[in-house]
Amino acid sequence: MKNIFVTGTDTGVGKTAVSCGLAAYLSLRKGYDVGVMKPFESGNGASVEEMPGDAWALKQASGSTDDIRDVNPYNFKAPLAPETAAMLENAHIDIARVTAAYTKLADRHDIVIVEGAGGVLVPIRDGYFYSDLIVAWQIPVILVSRLTLGTINHTLLSCHYLRSIGVSVSGVILNDMLGENDIASQTNPGMLEKYLTVPLLGIFSHAPGLFARGIDRERLADLFEKSIKCDIFQ
Repeated sequence: MKNIFVTGTDTGVGKTAVSCGLAAYLSLRKGYDVGVMKPFESGNGASVEEMPGDAWALKQASGSTDDIRDVNPYNFKAPLAPETAAMLENAHIDIARVTAAYTKLADRHDIVIVEGAGGVLVPIRDGYFYSDLIVAWQIPVILVSRLTLGTINHTLLSCHYLRSIGVSVSGVILNDMLGENDIASQTNPGMLEKYLTVPLLGIFSHAPGLFARGIDRERLADLFEKSIKCDIFQ
């Protein structure tokens, strides 16, 4: 597996935690030179150089020394889809600029982990969605989903759509963000394994305060290795 695009069924499902765990695992446990990318980030309220956000967390977790402007070409203040956030700032999104940054990172590293925002049909610019970017880059996907109620529908829909447009889905990771133990959280993994046509790679364990004291690469790598079936990451 050369590069990986981590997307989600929705916003707030824990893509950054899973992406950071994967980056730390691949760099520390497998010895890969790992690059990371967050093409579009929204909601920091400041530039990426001024306030740590997802791109910063990914960079720290991977050990990357890349220029943050390559890791995160576009950073917007409002917590909105890139198309909307850019419109509010009178900014023009140039897909060629983002692709050039991705190509530079891909040429430099063994593996690049790209983290999306929201889900696959979040609009980046007029008529252009994250799914279009994934297709253009021909990059396989890891889908991050909630463990809780509602995840069956969202997960199956996202996987079905991605595969219908020719995207390779390497697997699904359920994220136990809240440490839930209700009946839905107990039964969802089994139901998804029954109906998914891609592997269910595991449940990313609940980790309170994971980023409270900064980025602990060793903890992230251990958490990922213990929670997720890692044999596909060779």
